[in-house]
Amino acid sequence: MIYSDLYVNESIEKIAEDWDYLNERVIKRFFGFKAVGDNVVGIRTVMPGSVTELNGSAPPVALVSVRKNFEIGPQGVVEVPRIPFSLHVTRAGTPHRTEHVFGYWHINDKDEIIITLPPDDDEPGKIIIVMGMPTGEETDRFAWYCEKCVTLLFMRELVSGRDFRKFWAAELAAVREYNADPKHQMCPSCGHKNQMAYSGMQASDKSEERQARMVW
Repeated sequence: MIYSDLYVNESIEKIAEDWDYLNERVIKRFFGFKAVGDNVVGIRTVMPGSVTELNGSAPPVALVSVRKNFEIGPQGVVEVPRIPFSLHVTRAGTPHRTEHVFGYWHINDKDEIIITLPPDDDEPGKIIIVMGMPTGEETDRFAWYCEKCVTLLFMRELVSGRDFRKFWAAELAAVREYNADPKHQMCPSCGHKNQMAYSGMQASDKSEERQARMVW
C-alpha cells in the first residue's frame, strides 16, 4: 500500500541510494506515535544514558541506561525482556510500562507489536511499536497500581478511537490529576506510599516529576 502523507524534502536522485526508514532521513522520528495508513507507529532509539530528542531539541533529563519493561498479568507484575531480532505482542487490555520512560501503566484496546533491533555500527538499537489505529469506541487508559501489592490506585480513560490526536493531552492531564492529591499515591490495601507519576513527554516534567522519572 502506498501512503500519500509521506513527503521528501530532497529530490529522489539525492536520496534514492539512502532510503533508510530507521535512519529517519526520509521519515521524521516517531517520538510519540504517528498515524501511518491503518496503523499507529512509534520508533524508540535505545542508547544507554542518552537524552531522547523531541522535535529536534533535547529535554533536560538523560534516561537511566537500564530500562526494564513490565506487564501485569495472571502472575502479577512480570518483566518482559527486549531481545534483539525478537517480536513481542502486548495483548489488548494488558497493563504495561517502561521504567523511566512513562510513569504510569498504559492499557489500550489494541494489540501492540514490538520489534527489537540491535545496534548497527555507530547507530543505536531501536524498538519499533506498531498497533492498529483506534476506531469507534476503543480506549486508552492511564493507571497506577501499588508497587507492593498491585492494588489499583487510580485510573483515567480516553476514548481514543474518536480522536487519537487527544492522546498526549489526556495522558498529561491524568498524570497531573494523579499527582495533585497525595491520597492517590497511598495504597488503601497495604498502606504503601507510591511514587509520583510522570508523562511520556520528558519536556513537560515538573521538578518533582523529573525526580520520580529517575526512580521508577
